[in-house]
Order: sequence, then structure tokens, then C-alpha cells
Amino acid sequence: MSDHTPKIDDTTDDSEMLDVGSLFRGTATLTLVGEIVSAIMLLGSGAAYVISRSGLIEVLEFDVAVFLLLGGAMLTLFLFLAAIGFFVRFNRKIGRIVIGDGIGEVDLNQPSVKTVVIIYGLAVGLILIMGIYGYWLVYKYYFAALATTSLSFFGIAVSLGIFVMSFLIQVVITTIGRTATTIIRKVLAEDEV
Repeated sequence: MSDHTPKIDDTTDDSEMLDVGSLFRGTATLTLVGEIVSAIMLLGSGAAYVISRSGLIEVLEFDVAVFLLLGGAMLTLFLFLAAIGFFVRFNRKIGRIVIGDGIGEVDLNQPSVKTVVIIYGLAVGLILIMGIYGYWLVYKYYFAALATTSLSFFGIAVSLGIFVMSFLIQVVITTIGRTATTIIRKVLAEDEV
């Protein structure tokens, strides 16, 4: 009688694969969306603030006000269409700027890769906390009094804060991403040898 028991492989694969390229590109995409949406909000809130302070609304007839409101809605739709076109055109370019092409899954157990991912997380988290707290101080000391009297100025303040924080995070991601590209390419080259 022959024993046909399968051999048990004692070697276990301890690698933790992480798609670093998608992580960096995904964060850059989120910040780009934040910048686009906040820029549109900033334009809309700014226009509403100027119109509300000009006294134009009290002078206009109701029919003309409705017509202008419809025109504003169409202009907003065109702005969103232009923003979608901008996003489609520049999303890949920003992804290439943030991290090099060909960077995909890497073993997280490599010391250099783990260090880059930890620094990336800390930097993005720290800049987000600093940005929120810093902008809250600006809002508290400069914008709060005016924002309580005007909803459109509150919209300006909020959209400006979102835009500034998205931009700061994108700068940090780009800086870390270029360094990460160099380190990860070296690690991948070592793995191929």
C-alpha cells in the first residue's frame, strides 16, 4: 500500500503587498477633486456675496430675477462641465507627477518601503491637522464676524479653506511621491536581482 499524502509546504509567504502607486495617485486625485469643487464653490459664493451686497436683488423685477437665476444655473452647469474636462485632462498628468510610471505593488515588509508609507501617512495626516487648525484660527480671528452676517461669505470662507488644504496636501504628496519613486525603484531593482 502506497501512501499518497500530499506534502505540506512549510515555507509561508510573509510578504504584505501594497499598491503604492494607487495609494499616491488616489490621494492626488482626491485632492484635485477637492480643489476643483472648492474653486467652483468659491466662484459661486463670491458671486452671491457681490450680488447680495450690491442691492441689485431689491431693484429687479421678479420675472427678471427668475431669468437671471436660470442663467446662473446654466453658467454653473457649464462650469461643472469645464471642471470635468479639466479633471479628465490633468488627472493622469498629476498622477505621473506625484509618482513615477511603473510603480505598482511592492512588498510592505521591505524596510525602505514601509518607512516611505509611514512617512507618507504621517505627513498627510500632519498637514491635514495643521491646515484645519491653522484655517480655523484664520476663520476665528478674521472671517467669523462677517460669516455670521452672510451665508454667502460663510461659503467663501469654507471653500477657501478646502482649496488651501487640498493644495497643501497635494504639495506634500508630490514631494514625498518623488522621493518614494526613487526608493521604490531601488527596492524593485534589488528584488529582480
